[in-house]
Amino acid sequence: MSQAGNEPWAAWAESMQKMMSNPAALNPFAGMMGMPGAGSAGGAGAFDPQQFMKAINPVEIDRRIQDLRAVEAWMKLSLTGLEMSIKTMEMQRDAYASFNKMSESATQSMKEGAESVERTVKRAARSSARRR
Repeated sequence: MSQAGNEPWAAWAESMQKMMSNPAALNPFAGMMGMPGAGSAGGAGAFDPQQFMKAINPVEIDRRIQDLRAVEAWMKLSLTGLEMSIKTMEMQRDAYASFNKMSESATQSMKEGAESVERTVKRAARSSARRR
């Protein structure tokens, strides 16, 4: 894929990385509550009105909601894939256990059949020997 075609995703990934690396950036009121890293260079927790106004801008909030919804959708998709992998492995385990029981049952039936044939042959041999 060309670099130009990937540019929107790269910009989105970069903005998500910035947002997630600074928890205070997710909270528009962080500067007022004195959260570390939320204030300006004047000191930790210093109130910066420009940052505050940018954070409560409805367009910015909508953008963040869309970004977080995209992350949520990706996580749900990943969770669904994980759940399906677990279910598949459980089915494989159960199938293996069933085949193993069937194999044991078939082996036991064959042993019993062979023993029955052996007994019948011995009886026939004894019976034949008595007749002579």
